[in-house]
Amino acid sequence: MKSQISINMLKKSVYFYRYSLMRNSPLTGIKNRCYAQTADTKISSDSEIDLMRSRLIYQSRKRGILENCIIFTTFADKYLKTFNCEQLQKYDALINSKFDEWDLYAWSIGSKPAPQEFDNDILKLLKNHVQKRS
Repeated sequence: MKSQISINMLKKSVYFYRYSLMRNSPLTGIKNRCYAQTADTKISSDSEIDLMRSRLIYQSRKRGILENCIIFTTFADKYLKTFNCEQLQKYDALINSKFDEWDLYAWSIGSKPAPQEFDNDILKLLKNHVQKRS
């Protein structure tokens, strides 16, 4: 009985400390961001656009699965330099969505239809890029 109480107290302590620390972390909720508002965000300067472009190039290279690393790295190297702010925001919403890497892979190779929010010119360009590389 005493060990059961100790285990419950330990679980509560771990839960309290873990989540109280995470609550203040800027990383919490990254996957739960609302990307529908991304297109409405105003980017005021060229340096902010360049910073966004650099971040997206990095994120394109560091994907969860090798297939997406190859697809998104080659796509970013070829197209991100020419994207305007609106296109960068659409690409950002696509690669940082709440969907997992396998969904992104399936959409990019065309084996699974994408949700309507991502069925845009960027995804069409990505599909075209993948088909040309095949």
